[in-house]
Amino acid sequence: MADMQPVPPPEQLPVPVRMEGIGNSHITIKATPEAQAWFDQGLNLLHDFWDYESQKGFEQSIRVDPQCAMCWWGLAQAEGLHHSPAWTYAKTALAEAARLRVQARGSDKLYIEAAQAESAAKDDDHGQATAIYRKLVKKYSHDPQARIFLAESLSDGYDDAGEPKAGQKECISILESVLRDFPNDSAANHYWIHAIEPGNHPEQALKSAALLASLAPTSGHMVHMPGHIYYRLGNYPEAERWFAASMTADERYMREQHVGPDNDWNYVHNMMYAIANLMEQGRLADANALSDHLAAARGKLSDSLYIWSARDQVSRVSLRLPVALRVGDWDAVLTMVGQVTFEGENTTNLRALADELTDYATGMKALETGDLAGAPAASDRMDARLWRLEQRQKAETAAKAAEDKDKKDNPDAKAAEPPKVPVMPDALSAPLLKSLSIQSLELRAGILAGQGKLDDAKKMYSQAVIEEMKLGYHEPPMYIRPVGETEAAALMKAKDYAGALAAYEVALKERPGSGFGLYGIARVKELSGDAAGARLGYQSFLKAWPAADAGLPEVAHAHKVLGGQSMAEK
Repeated sequence: MADMQPVPPPEQLPVPVRMEGIGNSHITIKATPEAQAWFDQGLNLLHDFWDYESQKGFEQSIRVDPQCAMCWWGLAQAEGLHHSPAWTYAKTALAEAARLRVQARGSDKLYIEAAQAESAAKDDDHGQATAIYRKLVKKYSHDPQARIFLAESLSDGYDDAGEPKAGQKECISILESVLRDFPNDSAANHYWIHAIEPGNHPEQALKSAALLASLAPTSGHMVHMPGHIYYRLGNYPEAERWFAASMTADERYMREQHVGPDNDWNYVHNMMYAIANLMEQGRLADANALSDHLAAARGKLSDSLYIWSARDQVSRVSLRLPVALRVGDWDAVLTMVGQVTFEGENTTNLRALADELTDYATGMKALETGDLAGAPAASDRMDARLWRLEQRQKAETAAKAAEDKDKKDNPDAKAAEPPKVPVMPDALSAPLLKSLSIQSLELRAGILAGQGKLDDAKKMYSQAVIEEMKLGYHEPPMYIRPVGETEAAALMKAKDYAGALAAYEVALKERPGSGFGLYGIARVKELSGDAAGARLGYQSFLKAWPAADAGLPEVAHAHKVLGGQSMAEK
């Protein structure tokens, strides 16, 4: 990573080209007509989460009208999006917007005041900014953008039961009102999908999923968004349609504008989602092929593979690893990790991750082969290393907190320093450590099940399920294979068919319509002697996997059972 360079300041960004098909958002601001046009482009791209192009659009509006306060506001918003490596420039842009606000329109002033309140907020307290947005909405009720920004300032997510918290309820209510008044508003439809998808009723966003891509057809992320809802609902073929269309849109943009994936973060995010989606359809060969395609998409900064995503970090070790982990192909995991060589600086944590995955796969393979001596040894190695990694992560977190406090107490001390580029590949994130902890629980629970201690095993699996849920909602799910599937396989081997069935049903709540869970249920019914239930189960499984790899043993077995041949031996 020695070739990494700091992100240039906004004034050094390339001049953008006029873009169409990116949305229909607009705020009337005090600006020249040309600056207004570039501002609107930046605003639409901001709502598209396309920070690089949004920054370019707002910066161009500033070039043609440096006295435009809202143009500086827009630049501050874009640079703060996704905590871009250039985010530290946001404070400078916001300060300039504040300086120029005295000559701005009334609504402009309120937008800028709200942004200042957001910037000064402590501990995610959006109360002051929300109050200003409420004032903005009351005074300019005709402006859908004001209502959208108010809704987003209120968003506070869902509780552990999948129900919206108080702020989220109001956010949803406001977005509903915007969609009633402006049903084709691209930003509102985008935020509606995000507001609804983590909860218990993702089907409420189906209308927006069907509409959004047509409102912003050249924006890769907006075309990608319908896939979120279809994946959540288990309609994997329809999700695939939008993930593929998103890739086409992104590749056209990168090809025509000579832009790399580090400046189009959606490209890799979309591929990671598409790979996860293909796996749930049993299309492992296609998932592996798309994983290989990631090799050409990892740009100089590798920003496009998220530091906070355990799934993405696993792909840093070896691109096909998520597929092998999803199907529990422990030999493939061990082979891939064993072939990896880590060269250069900043690979310490990747080596630690590879070692953890090696011990996890070694232990899981030992359980499958009945090696109840090898599995505990691998588990012990994994847990000892995991403890050391967690201690180091705590120390690094404490050091970072102390550094942040020092910067806060001495704001001028670091003012002259340029923004630092984060060293993404060397960061072992807290979510990744939590994922490794879940794997540790799975391995220990499997050992208990192998020893016949089913009650203790179930308690530990339950703990793993709770920890998996605590990872929160991610796109795609952060934990690659649901804990329920791992538990079900262990209980089925122990001939606890009722327990296995319950575990598969838990897994299917997260991945509805997944062939893995459907096959598992059919297999449990077969082994428990429920021939009729097994046949129905295998029919459901094959219906869910019409395009699965023909050579998969699950597909072959289902066809064998439905072909009238005898049930598998118990």
